[in-house]
Amino acid sequence: STTNNSNSKLLSRFVSLTMEPPFYPSVREKLLLTVGFLAMIMANSQEDPGKQFKMTVRNELTKDVTLFWEEEIDQYRHEVGLVKSHGGEAIFDAFAGHVFSYVHKEERHFVEAPADAEEHFVVLNANEEDILVRCSTTAKGREEPERLIDFHVRPNWSPRGAARFLSLIRHKHYDGVAINRVVKNFLTQFGIPTNPEARNELSSLKIQDDPNLGIPFVPGMLSFAGSGNNSRTSEVFIVMPDCIHLSSFGKEPWETPFGFVGSFEESVVTDWYDGYGDMPPDGNGPDPQKIYPENGYEYLEKEFPKMDYI
Repeated sequence: STTNNSNSKLLSRFVSLTMEPPFYPSVREKLLLTVGFLAMIMANSQEDPGKQFKMTVRNELTKDVTLFWEEEIDQYRHEVGLVKSHGGEAIFDAFAGHVFSYVHKEERHFVEAPADAEEHFVVLNANEEDILVRCSTTAKGREEPERLIDFHVRPNWSPRGAARFLSLIRHKHYDGVAINRVVKNFLTQFGIPTNPEARNELSSLKIQDDPNLGIPFVPGMLSFAGSGNNSRTSEVFIVMPDCIHLSSFGKEPWETPFGFVGSFEESVVTDWYDGYGDMPPDGNGPDPQKIYPENGYEYLEKEFPKMDYI
């Protein structure tokens, strides 16, 4: 099974309620519309009883977007707030079945609040399935030149997992990390930061599990490792080629794929040094508990000189 040995801060909240053009109400009308908007929410919740819950919206697009609530009864479109680009987040109250919209590249996209949620997390990606992350890694125990690898992040598979991975990428937490668990025909694992302070900080910043959509694991898929419910931090695993334990993935609540390695069969993944095997007691690889202390990377360099790095 996978193991984990680290929630992004909310960046903004919606603050305004106005009407989208072509409506141009006066100040008094705006006040009335605001009161009316709140009244309509209450009316709708009475006509169609549903639980109010917190809905977090994360914007992974390259431009800020304005979010609107699509009011069906009077067919009004109400502005509820701005969500900043590149991982900006906004959190607000929603009711089951409420529909929200935003415009990206002159096209309007829609988001519907689920019918039976305690809370909800959604990533705005304008129906573009994948977000490409490209990095370089060493190969063959650092005996060959660095090679590129493409991670295709797919937020609709695992919204919180995808958001956490992209946030860690932006904050350079994966720069220089060791590929510390390479087990042939099983998995490869990485994600323990080189900075001791970051290691300690991320170990306590756990994210909630994503709903399991039943997406079957196949070689090349990316998922966070974990150690129990809502335990994902920074460690990620990749399912290796010819995996002999393929059916075991996805049974734990934290194992939901959030992406995959592009051109997997030709990628550098199969050239990462695997001579150390699994972690103790199943192999002679690094002990994760010895990587997390302040001198963890000195331990890796001394005891595992052929280990590859991102």
